[in-house]
Amino acid sequence: MNIFLQEFSEAFQEYRIILVMDKAAWHRSKDLSVVDNIRYIYQPPYSPELNPVEHLWEYIREKYFKNAYWLSMATLEEALSAALKKITDCSEMIQSLVGFHWAII
Repeated sequence: MNIFLQEFSEAFQEYRIILVMDKAAWHRSKDLSVVDNIRYIYQPPYSPELNPVEHLWEYIREKYFKNAYWLSMATLEEALSAALKKITDCSEMIQSLVGFHWAII
């Protein structure tokens, strides 16, 4: 998570970022880096309406991972990469899953 935060901060160094996260253990770690241009805000528990990407993950699980298993983490990563590549070109579908009326500008 610290590597992600550092790279995210550097990529958008000219911006002040408000990063909204759930309360996963790696988001709340006492070892989490403090980055000058990023402020963390945590979502309340049990609030899927505030975390639209959960709907995208549900779609991926249902369409690409239902009733499947992998013999290694490497083959699982390959399957996830292939699924993500397929849905990348489907912007309308992605927006329909994660685009809550209050979030679409």
